[in-house]
Amino acid sequence: MKSKVVLTLILILIQIPSLGQAVFEPVKPHGVYEYLERMSLKGVIISNEFQKQLTRKEIGEYLKGIEGLMNEGLKNEGLKNERQGAEGSWQRAVSSQQSAVSSRQSAVGSQLSLTTLEKEELEWYKKEYYDEMNRGNENYVSDLQDGVLNRSNERRMRPFYYHDSLFTFSFSPSFLITMGSIAKESYYKRAWGFKMYGEIDQHFGFSLRFEENLEEGKTVDITKQFTPETGSVLSQNKNNSIEFSETTGSILYGNSWITTGLTKEFFTLGSGYRSQLVLSTKAPSFPSIYFRLTPAKWFTYYFMHGWLLSRVTDSLATYRTELNGNPRTFEREKYFVMHALQIKPIENLSVTVGETIIYSDKSPYMGYFIPFLFYRSVDHAITFGGAESGNNGSIFMDWNYYHPLGFKLYGSAFLDEFSLTRFLKGESDRNQFGYTVGTAVYDFGVHGLMTRLEYTRILPWVYSNWIPTQTYTNANYLLGHFIGQNADQIFLQFDYRFIRGLETKVWGEYIRRGGMSAIANQYEDPGEAFLYGLRRNETNIGFEVSYEYLHDLLGKVYYQYSNVTDEDKTRTPSWEIGANHSFGVSLLYGL
Repeated sequence: MKSKVVLTLILILIQIPSLGQAVFEPVKPHGVYEYLERMSLKGVIISNEFQKQLTRKEIGEYLKGIEGLMNEGLKNEGLKNERQGAEGSWQRAVSSQQSAVSSRQSAVGSQLSLTTLEKEELEWYKKEYYDEMNRGNENYVSDLQDGVLNRSNERRMRPFYYHDSLFTFSFSPSFLITMGSIAKESYYKRAWGFKMYGEIDQHFGFSLRFEENLEEGKTVDITKQFTPETGSVLSQNKNNSIEFSETTGSILYGNSWITTGLTKEFFTLGSGYRSQLVLSTKAPSFPSIYFRLTPAKWFTYYFMHGWLLSRVTDSLATYRTELNGNPRTFEREKYFVMHALQIKPIENLSVTVGETIIYSDKSPYMGYFIPFLFYRSVDHAITFGGAESGNNGSIFMDWNYYHPLGFKLYGSAFLDEFSLTRFLKGESDRNQFGYTVGTAVYDFGVHGLMTRLEYTRILPWVYSNWIPTQTYTNANYLLGHFIGQNADQIFLQFDYRFIRGLETKVWGEYIRRGGMSAIANQYEDPGEAFLYGLRRNETNIGFEVSYEYLHDLLGKVYYQYSNVTDEDKTRTPSWEIGANHSFGVSLLYGL
């Protein structure tokens, strides 16, 4: 009976009209996301900022919208010039009709007047997403069966690409070479791997990305504790050298209102450029069941159930082997659950509310697979107090507003523990929450300049938990913002593009971190004051120039000044203390 129900649901889904390819496009280092953000700031489109990861088809739809509105602006401008030439001064005398025309042209022209550089960038991305943009066009010729090193006038060159009306498959190698100096010590990094993606009948998509990494040097950052760089699960650590690999990918089904499947991706959840409060790319990727429902333009529902690495040994399951008595070690089970509702009361404002649960020490619980339940209530129903009391639940809120004048305001809040009654009484120490507020401005003062300003504050004990398997981490790396609890950060960045593909970034940040006392203090009144304990202060100033010569082929030169002080002598590696300079050059393809 169950198999018949499942088969019926699959047949129904297959017959629903599809928007196309269900393949997620990674956020970094793909510049298309920043291009969509700039177009949103111009008012041409409104992109999604809560979860930036889009499918290739969704990106194609955004690019089609930009192209269509740009063409409409050009058409309206042509009509205006034609009318002015034919009617001359008489047209200016018809005040009421001219007022209406001028008003419409002003609204269209101010938002749709793309610069020459922005048009060149659009043409660049059209070659990347040509098939996603044109599927459904009656003049679209879909077949391309050249295979190796194919290239047409409309599409970009790829190492291997096959496409017909049923099946699409793309494969390409990837590599990275970085050489430089950190704190007067030479540094070397290389990575190699491959990526591929495909789709079947526009409904089913799959993807795989693999990287094998090597880092060498006396200043190799083994723990990656104080940077937004993704933490690594090491396969080797010796002689000032570390090795690790990372595999991401997914298999998805998508149509006009749903995207769902099995994923192991670097999702970001929460508005924020430097990092995100709810889910960032700080921790290694983890497998999950993913579900996104969009039955209307103003309504989106998200759900994830993920399997985490607890790094807490299960002593009962661990046993000795016959190879010199070496143990076969098992970890305690640990899971991540998230669901969120996003609404858009107006086109340029999105508001998202949701909750997360970290639970452990049991098999996956079916109640957490029902996306629309209130998980706090589910948690209360399945726990019994005492040593079994509660899972690690949190509530979050996120908002993003694009102003017509060309800037956006955004904010995100992560509530680990919060009492409104205490807060109104002025008792704020036991309110454990974090927040980010920021703004981005484009074309202000200097044409083509993007300016970002962001502030994040995370109060003591956010993300932590007295049960080791229920901390807000994966493989001991934070799932949320990389600065962690009892810390704040202010971040400023300027982006400028000289020509298509040539970008300069100048950025600076100041981070303050406090200490962390015994975990029992998290549950004692009145709690700890913000930035209590031994202080760590950090100033970073960076400069970066990059150029994308071909699609996916990128060269980069960077410099960074840092100054770190730490009252805790055991927390920070000695080479990081004080003023340091680092610089390097990178060449990468496909990463």
